[in-house]
Amino acid sequence: MKHFTRILLVLVVASVLAPTGMYAQKKKKTAARRQQNTPQLVTYPQRDDAFKSSFKLTPLGSFKSDKVTSMDFFVVPAPDFEGHLLKRDTNRKQVKLQQVSCRQNQITDDDDWFIDNGLPSRETRIETPMDVFGPRFTYNTGGYLVTTYGENWGNTLKMIITDEHQQQYYAAYDFQNYIYSPKTTLMGNTQSIDDVVIEGNMLYVSHGSNSYSDGAGNQTGYITAFDMQKREIIWTTQPMTCNSKFAVCDNSIICGYGFTGESDNLYVIDKYSGQRVQRYPLKKMAFHVIVKNNKAYVRTYSYDYVFDVK
Repeated sequence: MKHFTRILLVLVVASVLAPTGMYAQKKKKTAARRQQNTPQLVTYPQRDDAFKSSFKLTPLGSFKSDKVTSMDFFVVPAPDFEGHLLKRDTNRKQVKLQQVSCRQNQITDDDDWFIDNGLPSRETRIETPMDVFGPRFTYNTGGYLVTTYGENWGNTLKMIITDEHQQQYYAAYDFQNYIYSPKTTLMGNTQSIDDVVIEGNMLYVSHGSNSYSDGAGNQTGYITAFDMQKREIIWTTQPMTCNSKFAVCDNSIICGYGFTGESDNLYVIDKYSGQRVQRYPLKKMAFHVIVKNNKAYVRTYSYDYVFDVK
C-alpha cells in the first residue's frame, strides 16, 4: 500500500510540474522567435563632416504661391523604415534632463500654456479646405519660413523653404516616399510631416501617422536628418521615437513619442547619429517640446512638465 501511495504521489507531482516545464519551454521558444523576428539595429560610420552650422541656402528665384503645383520638387529618397543610425562619439556630451515639476492641465488650455510660460510657437496652422491641395502649416526655423503642403491633412508631404516674407524660395522637397511603410496593414494609416527644424545645412524633419502604430507595422514616428547641400539622408531614428514637436538643443534633440495604449516617453537623441541616448517615461503622450533658458517645457495631453536642461 505504501509503495502504491508513493507511486501515486510521484505521478501527481509530475503532472503538476510537467505543464510548468512545458510552459517554460514554450516561453523560451516564443522569446527566441521574437528575438529572431526583431530587426537588429545597424549603426553606420560617423559623418560629423556632414554637419555644417555656418551653411546658408542660396535663393533659387522668386516665390509665387499660386505657382506651387508647377514647381520642381526634389523627391527625397525613401528612408530605412527600421532606422539608419550612425555610430556615436561617446566623448561628445548630450544634454541631461532633470524633472522640476509635473502638473495636470485642463487639456484644452494650450494657448494659456504658451502665454503663461512665455514660450514661442514655431508653427502656424493655415486654414485650407480639407480636399484642396494647398498650404497646411508654416514653421519659423533657422531664419527661414518652411511651408508644408498636401492634398489633405493626412497627406502633408511637400515643403517649400522661403525667406520669412515669402519673396524668395530656397528649396522644394517632396517626402512622398514616407507616406507608407513596407509593413503598413491599414492603408488609411498615412504618414505626414509633423515638425521641421533647420540648423545650418541640416533639415531635421519628423514624420508619423496620427493613429495606432500597429497600423503602420510599428514603422512610424521618425526624425530624419537631411543634408540640404548634398540632398541626401544622413540618418533616420529608429521608429516610434517622435510624434511630438521637437527641439534641437546643443548636441541633442529632445522629442516625445506615445499614443493611446502605447508607452509615452520623452527621448534625448544624439543629433549627430540619430541614436536615443536617454528615455524619460511620461504620464501621457507629448505634444510640444520647447527649450527656453536651460529649461525644457513639455506639454502632454493632460500634464505639463518642466525639466532642467544640464
